[in-house]
Amino acid sequence: MKQHYGLGLAVALVVIGTGISGCKQEEPPKAEIAAAVQTAHTDVAEAGQDKADNPEADQQTMQEVSAEDQIRRNLTANLPRLSIVSMKESAAPGIYQVEINGGEVIHATADGKYILNGDLLAVQPGGVQNLTETWRSKKRVAALQSLKDEDLVVYPAKGEEKGEVIAFTDTSCGYCQKFHQEIPELNAMGITVKYAAWPRYGLKSPAGQTMLHIWCSDDREKMMTLAKTRQPVPEPEGECNAQVINEQIALGHEIGVRGTPAVYLGDGRKIGGYREAADLAAEMNIAANTAAAPSE
Repeated sequence: MKQHYGLGLAVALVVIGTGISGCKQEEPPKAEIAAAVQTAHTDVAEAGQDKADNPEADQQTMQEVSAEDQIRRNLTANLPRLSIVSMKESAAPGIYQVEINGGEVIHATADGKYILNGDLLAVQPGGVQNLTETWRSKKRVAALQSLKDEDLVVYPAKGEEKGEVIAFTDTSCGYCQKFHQEIPELNAMGITVKYAAWPRYGLKSPAGQTMLHIWCSDDREKMMTLAKTRQPVPEPEGECNAQVINEQIALGHEIGVRGTPAVYLGDGRKIGGYREAADLAAEMNIAANTAAAPSE
């Protein structure tokens, strides 16, 4: 399974990796990054020379096109490997939110000459609101709702369900294995845990093949627990269709999964990586010391 990376962006932005509570995705080959950087440097130099040769024409062009067109033109000319997915003016006047390949978001000035790598925060009475994350959460909801329980590994809440989390997971990830140990306590507090497949090194990796065996088994929950406790998972009999796992890998890329576990709530909020059961319950406003009654 090939992984996709926004290599052109490496010229202008610092890529922030998954924190200590998660396992990172495979890094792209250094030679490939070097080639992308060299290509972008050449394009920047050529674009700069063109502008120097005809500055009046460049100024006239800036006045005639919209801010969105100008941002797109400037970023495309200078960062050719950066793919713009969507763009809109942010709540901050003169600053535009630009969604790029891989689900990342940057912000740009109206002329496209300056970009900001980071979330846009609104200063409000009593604190700040992360406007970028609010936008991401709304976008994620539809994507997460497209996941069907029959295509996931589901550990249901005990008794009344008070909430659910969806975790993109990799059986070879140490923090994924730690998170799995929290599931009994989460279930006891009324929290359903659903796993989507996201092998960091692709479906053909050892972990990817283990996950394929899990998804094709008759008891996914049991097989997942075997894998997360570093026990062998038997290969299922008959043919095994990898389509569901491939779709979940693609969905993870779409919503910005960069490492595992990537834990999301039903409202689209990204909780992050590994969290203890009590901390996760508190994030969901569920009392950690209140265990749900056993189901009949």
